[in-house]
Amino acid sequence: MQALHFGAGNIGRGFIGQILVNSGFNLFFSDINKKIIDAINFFNEYSIKILGDNSFVEKVKNVQAIHIHDDKILSVIENSDIITTAVGVNTVNSLANILATGIIQKIRSGKKKFLNIMACENAFRCSSELKKHVLSFLPKRYHQYLEDNIGFIDTVVDRIVLSDIKNDNNILLVETEEFKEFICDINQFRGSVPNVSNMQLSTNLNAYSERKLFTLNTGHVITAYVGLIYGYTNVFDAISDKFIYDIVYGAMCESGNVLISRYNFEKIIHDKYIRAILFRFKNPYLSDDLKRVGRNPLRKLQKNDRLIKPLLGTLEYHFSNINLVKGIAAALCYTNIDDNEAIKLNDLIKNKGVDHVLLNISCLCAKSSIIHLIKKHFYLFKKKICI
Repeated sequence: MQALHFGAGNIGRGFIGQILVNSGFNLFFSDINKKIIDAINFFNEYSIKILGDNSFVEKVKNVQAIHIHDDKILSVIENSDIITTAVGVNTVNSLANILATGIIQKIRSGKKKFLNIMACENAFRCSSELKKHVLSFLPKRYHQYLEDNIGFIDTVVDRIVLSDIKNDNNILLVETEEFKEFICDINQFRGSVPNVSNMQLSTNLNAYSERKLFTLNTGHVITAYVGLIYGYTNVFDAISDKFIYDIVYGAMCESGNVLISRYNFEKIIHDKYIRAILFRFKNPYLSDDLKRVGRNPLRKLQKNDRLIKPLLGTLEYHFSNINLVKGIAAALCYTNIDDNEAIKLNDLIKNKGVDHVLLNISCLCAKSSIIHLIKKHFYLFKKKICI
């Protein structure tokens, strides 16, 4: 069994690559980073350090890599049983052309082998979106073949992997937590469902996708935005501040009320899920950088993302939402000279005001009193007043 994974970065090596190799796949990584590609091909293995009170190192062995612009990648696509991605939400659809070209080569070769493609990105139904882009590059005469033989499997993936490990002697080293979650939509596979370790199958992926978005992603980014206001630089230090912890926990409970009502989650079980995530945030060995967690604030302030979508849910079900309001207000305070979206956000607020962002980026209702409440806490955060 052969697998191809696009994206040899930290998530690719520290999560997806690990489970594919542990599942017995012959794994190829593909990336644009020649230095990483050359290192993988030189060593044919890399190390993952699992961080905790009893940290340990796991070797991921017998891996290969190919540059994304190498013509031989079409043959790898043709002969693969699984293709996965972890290249980032803004990049994944750029893979559509090369995937379509590889699929055409697969069809012309006459090989009768199913292929399942899984976009392991932090976005809702990302594989389904990728499929639309692949179809746009694929001649219509091949569309039925794709429908019959190639699955695009939507996923929910969750693992905190640290970025920017400074180790010139081992550029392939990845540091991560022990926890990992990989949920797939069982209805989208073509052929037999592959035996992938740690993979959970679901007939209701939307519920789990929204659960992760409203809980892990919401809590993580609010920790970052509020933490930065009060001078913290990493998740562990920020969440250890009771004032910040209470806002984050409160926001996760507010979004949780929406999930419980919308998907009939059991309250006791969901409360345990919330506390398990907070426990992960409090791992002192996972000192994730707050500016990294908070990057791309304009995307995170859109109506279908981790801040506004749960807020809209509380309005729909008439639940309390004061901590989500504080999280959104904190997001509006985010500054980062290395983040183009942050620069644009700051300029929009300076030149057009908070109302403009909430109306045009977040698409909140102009007549909603929630805008006034968000603005109130935005100005309080600007003065670093804790209420």
